[in-house]
Amino acid sequence: MALNIVEILFVIFSVLLVYAYLGYPLLIGLLARLFARPHTKDEDYRPVITLIISAYNEGTVLRDKLRNTLALDYPQDKFRVIVVSDGSTDETDSIVREFADQGVLLLRPAKRQGKTAGLNLALEQVASDLVVFSDANAIYDSNVLRKLARHFADPQVGYAVGHARYQIDEQTAAGASEGSYWNFEVRLKQWESDFASVVGGDGAIYAIRTSLWEPLQKTDINDFVNPLQIVAKGYRGIFDVEAWCSEKPAGEFTKEFGRKVRIVNRSFNGLLRVPQVLNPFRVGRFTLLVVSHKLLRWFSPVLLLIHLALVLCIGRSNSLGLLALLITALYGLGGLLILLGAWWDRAGRAPIKVLYYPYYFFLMNVACSRGLWLRLCGEVITTWDTVRQGSGGSRGELLPCRTPLLLILVLCLGKVAWLGGWLQGLAVPAIYALLALLVYTYVGYPAVLGLLALFFKVTVDRDDDYCPAVTLLIAAYNEGAVIEDKLNNCLQLDYPADRLRILVASDGSQDDTETIVRRFAEHGIELLAFDTNRGKISALNDALEQIDSELVVFSDANVMYDKQALRKLARNFHDPRVGAVSGKVVLLNEGVSYGSSEKSYYGIEHFIQEKEGQTGAMMGADGAMYAIRRHLFRPPQADTILDDLVISMEVVRQGYWLLHEKEALGYEQNVQEVKGEFKRKTRIVAGGIQCLVRGAGVPPLGSSLLLFKYLSHKVLRWLVGPMTCLLMVLLALESFAGATADPLMVWAFYVLAAGMVTAVLGQLVPVSNRILPVNMAHYLFMLKLASLIGCSKGLLGQQKVTWRQ
Repeated sequence: MALNIVEILFVIFSVLLVYAYLGYPLLIGLLARLFARPHTKDEDYRPVITLIISAYNEGTVLRDKLRNTLALDYPQDKFRVIVVSDGSTDETDSIVREFADQGVLLLRPAKRQGKTAGLNLALEQVASDLVVFSDANAIYDSNVLRKLARHFADPQVGYAVGHARYQIDEQTAAGASEGSYWNFEVRLKQWESDFASVVGGDGAIYAIRTSLWEPLQKTDINDFVNPLQIVAKGYRGIFDVEAWCSEKPAGEFTKEFGRKVRIVNRSFNGLLRVPQVLNPFRVGRFTLLVVSHKLLRWFSPVLLLIHLALVLCIGRSNSLGLLALLITALYGLGGLLILLGAWWDRAGRAPIKVLYYPYYFFLMNVACSRGLWLRLCGEVITTWDTVRQGSGGSRGELLPCRTPLLLILVLCLGKVAWLGGWLQGLAVPAIYALLALLVYTYVGYPAVLGLLALFFKVTVDRDDDYCPAVTLLIAAYNEGAVIEDKLNNCLQLDYPADRLRILVASDGSQDDTETIVRRFAEHGIELLAFDTNRGKISALNDALEQIDSELVVFSDANVMYDKQALRKLARNFHDPRVGAVSGKVVLLNEGVSYGSSEKSYYGIEHFIQEKEGQTGAMMGADGAMYAIRRHLFRPPQADTILDDLVISMEVVRQGYWLLHEKEALGYEQNVQEVKGEFKRKTRIVAGGIQCLVRGAGVPPLGSSLLLFKYLSHKVLRWLVGPMTCLLMVLLALESFAGATADPLMVWAFYVLAAGMVTAVLGQLVPVSNRILPVNMAHYLFMLKLASLIGCSKGLLGQQKVTWRQ
């Protein structure tokens, strides 16, 4: 039977995964045996060496390291030691000075800039033949310098990497897992070295020819980028298992997770910096190694997710249906073992391989995906902490992994049930229901709301001359970049000075926010400074205790108000039925990649806000600009995430109107690229789910119109991510069920899949966002992913209440 496109892709990705984890080790082992490249070694070769030790707060281990270094078996007249302290705040520097009379030199950059910047500074003072790089906790064998140096007798050798022997604690699951993984890596390094060049160095122990050093960017990871640059120049790298040092590894899953995120993030960035090594016509055999050992390994989480999706798409009647069922069951079993491994480790029990190997494998793949994601979003980790310094999180914690794990388990169980014929009868109606809900959320509800506004429009008794006492409350955290402009904007507002109080609540700002605000004291602007950053809602609650004006206008520090904004808000309160009024905040987003898509999205949002207000109540005010009657304020819980939703909806719950005033204009300069906007949307959805679970701000059950608007505008919008995810799974199962597949379902699946691929293109190739369809797909799928993750964080209580500017 001929294979369809899904089955062909399934076979391709299966082969890639098998090659990445099993095929490459077998291949490189065979190639190293059949096509080894010997090199010249001279045991008596004694070049001049500088040993550079990188340190940040290494006071607990540095004294032992320096004693070990000075005792190494190498001619003292050919050996120099430099310690680079990257802004250490403990006793690191004083310990180094203890060894100054023995020739140890301390270099301390003016400020903490990261390990690579410190190495650049150190190499400016190096004139030796070789440089050996080391970590502060790596204790060297006495012969290590002789072992490394002997390889440089061969002029084709550009770098030599030693063997870091980890002091593994086999009594912990993390230690046992790291030990097994590292033994496997050592074998790969040796084979790669024999065949061509070892891929990358080891920050704890590797040497280079000083003449081959190039100053690195601060985002570079030196022990990966530097060797790649050397290979690109035509040299090779050797791994020497006899040149060894001992080092203690992370020892905890959560600490190892953070280390892996940092390594993958910076290494992938490094590969992008030296793309020449991906050209086999320039570096020959090495391209095979770097693609197989690094690139495929980093992207293995992506391969696994695509492979799982393809497995779920293969129907019972397909030619590979039985194999798909077996692999689905294996995925499900793996997910179960991972969860058990996490629980077992949390309980502190003796490690069991069948549990901790899957758990370690899963965490390292999640770390890879996080490291890649950060780099694709433009973030490269530069500063560092050793694994001994970080807290590492709680024992056995799954970090951001619980939701995807549970999702995998549900999908696998659903697949098995599907192939067993137990769920197929529910699929079609569920698909149509989900499609209808998604279309209704974005198109249907605005249309219905427009009709409702014709029949249920409220009449508001406005008075343009009504100017009650107002307190303009500005919540701020580290807003030094914008607060001066904001306060100048406030002073220009057209509102009676004797009726307006301007108060800035600084929630533990650590920049010059409070200094700037104090300069405006002579203009009557008040500062309420809190010592610690507790979260916006705590700052607002405490500030309201010191406000007794009739109205309170809540504002963000980066939103500039139109001169008439306060008058336009206040005129609505002439009607005693009005409890709160939200303004219209216009986003100035021409400088961000998704600006055109966001403008269209918020055009619909402003329409919804206006029509909801015309029917008596918006579903939540805009936190950047809204006013309430002071006596209607009810302090939300201190861990509330969406303060504007809860505060304004509490006014509605008391029977008052929440209106939209489209003539009260504010302007917000949106400078956040996709990563920042994604975090903001995730936080909003997490806060919405928190409110829903608690019942905070939810309209009374007896208010049918309010409930209708709340469910349509808020709840469904928060759930678009999970709904889209479920729809994709059901469409895939139905589309590839075999001969019975509904053509409409197939086309619907391909349309959504094409949109997802287009969105990924927009993320990976930012310049493609200039094409409107790519821009729209990128923005919409970003919203859906933020919704999915936000729902997870809201349900699990993982969203922090503390805020950033």
